[in-house]
Amino acid sequence: MIDFTNRLKSLKDRRQGALERATLEKMALNEAMGLESLSLYDRKKERYEQLNKSDAIKYTIGAMSPVEPQATKVSIEEGERIANTLIDLLATDGINTTSRMQGSVPLDIHIKGHSDVDMLILIDNVVQYENPCAPGVSYIPAKDPRTMVDIVKELREKCEEKLTRRYPAVDVDCQNAKSIAMSGGSLRRKVDIVPSNWFDNIDYQRTKDETERQVRIYNKKEHKLLGNSPFKHIKLVNQKDAIYKGNLKKCVRLLKNLVADMPDYKKVKAKKLSSFDIVGICYNMDSLLNVSEYTPLALVDATLTQLGRLRYIQEARDIRVPDNSRKVFDNEEKVSALEVIHEEILSLAEALYKDINGPSVDRYKAEPLREMQIAF
Repeated sequence: MIDFTNRLKSLKDRRQGALERATLEKMALNEAMGLESLSLYDRKKERYEQLNKSDAIKYTIGAMSPVEPQATKVSIEEGERIANTLIDLLATDGINTTSRMQGSVPLDIHIKGHSDVDMLILIDNVVQYENPCAPGVSYIPAKDPRTMVDIVKELREKCEEKLTRRYPAVDVDCQNAKSIAMSGGSLRRKVDIVPSNWFDNIDYQRTKDETERQVRIYNKKEHKLLGNSPFKHIKLVNQKDAIYKGNLKKCVRLLKNLVADMPDYKKVKAKKLSSFDIVGICYNMDSLLNVSEYTPLALVDATLTQLGRLRYIQEARDIRVPDNSRKVFDNEEKVSALEVIHEEILSLAEALYKDINGPSVDRYKAEPLREMQIAF
């Protein structure tokens, strides 16, 4: 049985920061503005908290909702601030770079108010490209005789050196294979720096549309470059979410919050499905996402239907991530994770059904969730 009172507390802490942290931030803000803090314990009440509904319904609506725009704005600003500083530092050594943001934050599917930010730091004067080129497209040979993997290796090493020196009070963790993780000190958010290079694939050569342009991320533990299409992923998810009026992202946030609130023994299994995989699962819901904004609980049933279909029908698991680069279920651990998450959303659906129809009911039925109107 789900304890929705505890779930609501966890959700609020995740979205707005734990009370102690929120208190310190409010004190600092008030001090900067020359204001006296009359009350330090009044974290803003969000719309889902103000619903005249049960804790189960409040939790569900909150779990679907985006975090406050101001919190997202701070995450974006902090990522860009660190990236711009690093770009300037690298330029002093003659290394020309640019930056782009990837991941959950630019898609607005992050579930933490204090969400970490992924910043790509890209070599800007040398590119890799797909060959043969598109008609009418050609490239000037690079003056640098090194391979691209060695060029980006140097970029990674310089990023580690510059960041460690520039931010002595910040925890700059250089042990990760693909990113440099920065946290603490003067940072308002955790920032992951991802050294990489551009890869001009045929679709980009033809269109010059950056959403089609690929990148190659350096893995320092294996000394190789890994392909990625972060901008195409963002574009495709945004396009489908717009078709279904925000319902795709609501389902993604719901599943991510459910995983975050699981007991550890479940979470360790469920996390074998990454955030990227969860997006792929919801992206492939298609017409199941066709739900009125006034009946948001219907999305719980729609997600339950999708996970049940994937769990019990092997052929249904032959789905791919949005950019078509790989299958979602590319190993058996992810199938086990699917089972755990399916059981969790089934428990949520059953709890909502009993909440609406009364505790004496036995078997779950979808209609009450599909029909209940909630204005928020």
